[in-house]
Amino acid sequence: MDPAGDAVHAEDLWKGFGRRRVLRGLGLTVAPGQALAILGPNGSGKSTLLRVLAAIQRPSQGRVRICGEDPFDVPGVRRHIGFVTHEPMLYGGLSVLENLHLLAALYGLPDGRARAEDVCDVLGIARLAEPIRGLSRGIQQRAALARAFLHRPRVLLLDEAFTGLDPQGADDLSGILRGFCRDGGAVILATHSPAEALATAGRAAVLVGGRLGPARGLAGMPVEAVRAWYLDAAAGAMG
Repeated sequence: MDPAGDAVHAEDLWKGFGRRRVLRGLGLTVAPGQALAILGPNGSGKSTLLRVLAAIQRPSQGRVRICGEDPFDVPGVRRHIGFVTHEPMLYGGLSVLENLHLLAALYGLPDGRARAEDVCDVLGIARLAEPIRGLSRGIQQRAALARAFLHRPRVLLLDEAFTGLDPQGADDLSGILRGFCRDGGAVILATHSPAEALATAGRAAVLVGGRLGPARGLAGMPVEAVRAWYLDAAAGAMG
């Protein structure tokens, strides 16, 4: 399998903490223009997988390629990645715009201020001048998404990205992610929600006990069928 043309490519990934094995020899590929949903219950290894793909944690074994290069050996490749975790990863005492302006300066973006305002407009973020810590969970989540989009990444890694969003915000995010893929971006969305997977991704795979099952196409599947497939796959993996 040649990873050169893939936006994200992982082979034989293992990750352990002490004696506990979290990832167990899994592999995946996501091409430019594709979105893959990783379905799995809490504790299945979804967050660890995304942190390894984002080059935040080294795998115990295996390899990762982002846009054809190893992000651990070529740190500059990480500029291609936008990553959203359970935490906003923003300074609580600064406003949304202050956070984004600071990040734009760190990225060396010549149009950083204009880009910050544009991405906030696209994501519908209000109360731009108030400290992050005083904002609602939903607005904090939108700010975290703005952080991930700011530098125009080629790969988005999203860990429960819909958390805290109201129904309109969730619909808006699904549309933004589909547009990102149409423009050639790649998305990996970790979620425990079949509805979020169906709204965002063309394929889904089930992660249970650190093992990733084969990806399945979601086109034309009703949410009830996706949920039943997910529950059956999870039960089979644990059986």
